[in-house]
Amino acid sequence: MSVMHRMGIAVLAIMWSCGGCKPPPPKAEEIPPPVVSVAVPLEREITDYLDFTGNTAAFASVQLRARVKGFLESIHFSAGARMNKDDLLFVIDPKPFKASLEKAEADLKSKEAVLQLAEFDYNRLKKLYEQGDAAEYEYNSAVASRNSALAGVAGAKAAVEEASLNLDYTQVKAPISGRISRNLVDVGNLVGAGENTLLATIVNDDSVYAYFTVSELDLLALLRHYPRQLASTQPHTQKPPVFLALADEKEYVHQGIVDSSDPQLDPGTGTLQVRAILPNPDGLLTAGLFVRLRAPVSRPRTALLVSERALGLDQGQRYVLVVNEQQVVEYRRVQTGALEQGLRVIVNGLNADEQVIVNGLQRVRPGVKVSPQRVEMDTFKATGTAAVPATGPGH
Repeated sequence: MSVMHRMGIAVLAIMWSCGGCKPPPPKAEEIPPPVVSVAVPLEREITDYLDFTGNTAAFASVQLRARVKGFLESIHFSAGARMNKDDLLFVIDPKPFKASLEKAEADLKSKEAVLQLAEFDYNRLKKLYEQGDAAEYEYNSAVASRNSALAGVAGAKAAVEEASLNLDYTQVKAPISGRISRNLVDVGNLVGAGENTLLATIVNDDSVYAYFTVSELDLLALLRHYPRQLASTQPHTQKPPVFLALADEKEYVHQGIVDSSDPQLDPGTGTLQVRAILPNPDGLLTAGLFVRLRAPVSRPRTALLVSERALGLDQGQRYVLVVNEQQVVEYRRVQTGALEQGLRVIVNGLNADEQVIVNGLQRVRPGVKVSPQRVEMDTFKATGTAAVPATGPGH
């Protein structure tokens, strides 16, 4: 075999062997674990509350009406002004009533003169009758005249008092302190003709009432927490506190006390109407407002709180996802409580040192390894007043 033939065979063998070789496959790129934000639950002192809705009402409201008939002579206030008790508000023309009073006083003087003469005759005839120098019918006539004169004086005094009252009624004064409405009748109009004309309304809003209804279960909770305060009728007994928030307020910044309640539940609705009273120094609370109220039903206690964003819903049950020491996601079913300052109370199911996922729940599932980034829990507070209902007994 020639040298050239051998070299050709060698080249063919090398080419054949190289043609069967394949390049190694490229290495697959490792996918990094998803990044999630985690935070440990906050520990705070909280109190359990019962929440209600209701409406405000004036502490005292009085309709000012004309009590005598006459022409309205003058008005002594501005609409919406704050008045003190006994301030002059309206004046009805007093001249006819002054004349009536003077006439009644003159009639009284006349009746008193008649009585004086009757007294003189009675005393004279009584002495003569006792001595046997006067007939019985004369004495009896003197007694009757005297009694008639006494009745006449009494009637005249009553007429004077009535005329004096009618004269006083021409000046309509504030029966309470408070803010007054606009005048409903203008000067020069006839008032009190056939009816007691409504002149204005005055409202005392130094304090306000808030009316709300409680269910049977809530009532039992209140009675168990305040057994003596709710049942006591003593005015100086410490009453249960209540907190109020207006429609545009997130926090319950107004504080008052439970003032009274109906004596029994309404059998048709199973509810009881309760009244609270609250101070109103700045006049913000006006009658007719829709309000939210809450009453504490527990002593302060320490609880864990998490962001609403950390909570998931699984077949009606609330849960959170936590990251363990190996940075692996774990599932925790929890029982939730009320919303406290934008964070949800965790009744049980979570430890204080566990790292709860607060952002990125949609990207992970239990058993997945993650890259946790530590944040503060209170940076994820709820900003609205609406909240997910609490889960657990009684909810």
